[in-house]
Amino acid sequence: MYFKRLPFKFSLFFLIFFLINFNIQAKEEPFLIPYKDKLKNQIKKDLEGLVPEDYIETIFSSPNLTYIPNIMIKSLIWKEESLPYYQFLEPERIERAKNFMRENKELLEDIEFVFEVEKEIITSIFLVETDLGRNTGSFPVINVFYSLALSGEKEVFKNFIDSSGVSLLDEAIKNKWEKRSKWGYKELLYFIQISYQNNWDPFSIKGSIFGAFGYPQFLPRSYLIYGYDWDRDGKVDLYNLSDALASIANYLKKEGYKKESSLEEKKRIIMKYNISVPYANTVLNITKILKNETSINFDNR
Repeated sequence: MYFKRLPFKFSLFFLIFFLINFNIQAKEEPFLIPYKDKLKNQIKKDLEGLVPEDYIETIFSSPNLTYIPNIMIKSLIWKEESLPYYQFLEPERIERAKNFMRENKELLEDIEFVFEVEKEIITSIFLVETDLGRNTGSFPVINVFYSLALSGEKEVFKNFIDSSGVSLLDEAIKNKWEKRSKWGYKELLYFIQISYQNNWDPFSIKGSIFGAFGYPQFLPRSYLIYGYDWDRDGKVDLYNLSDALASIANYLKKEGYKKESSLEEKKRIIMKYNISVPYANTVLNITKILKNETSINFDNR
């Protein structure tokens, strides 16, 4: 289970919103400590044999590990249909996408040949996700998933929702909250695992408000499944252009994308990348424009 990821431009909006409207970082309140220790011990158990305990201890003893309850709050009241996806169809952005394709023609054609995924749709996703790599996010990814996981403790989360409009007495909200926290915990496990395997400083990786990172804005699980080492240097680097573009293509290919598929089938596959009707419609429209075809007036509901 996962929820809709946020293209970076929209993540920036919510970062500003947080700074204006909320105390973005919860202080290390004494009441958090036992819940934090409980989470740490569960992670040690679940990653036994995959990640050394001292690596996990180092993460949990770092002053950079920060609980941000408002990430869970915003995920529960998030309205996808309100996002201004039309901005990605503006002439200036389309022109930059066309220039990008010209400048990276050989690489894109090679990737299209290997994965049988059109270079135009790869470029479209790259444009919508990170504005062609310009903006990859500013939220420490580990803090996003740590915050979602820790928010699953009712005795913790209830202290931060009084004025948020969120009520766990609402059955729909409660179900979302439970699913979000479980999903966040799983992604936290994946992220700690790949940070250890790649010898990353886990606090140095920044991403969107919902934890997607790199040029293609992959979640940790997606990195493990779809990440592709195009330049064959022995590691998947989502901040390396060739690895990032190949990983986008690999994602679509593995999910069943075919050039000859119908528009509706392609839309279905794109919505596996990001569960959002407006997102998929925008990507398909940009793709048609980059192919010099007529765009389509989609129903974004």
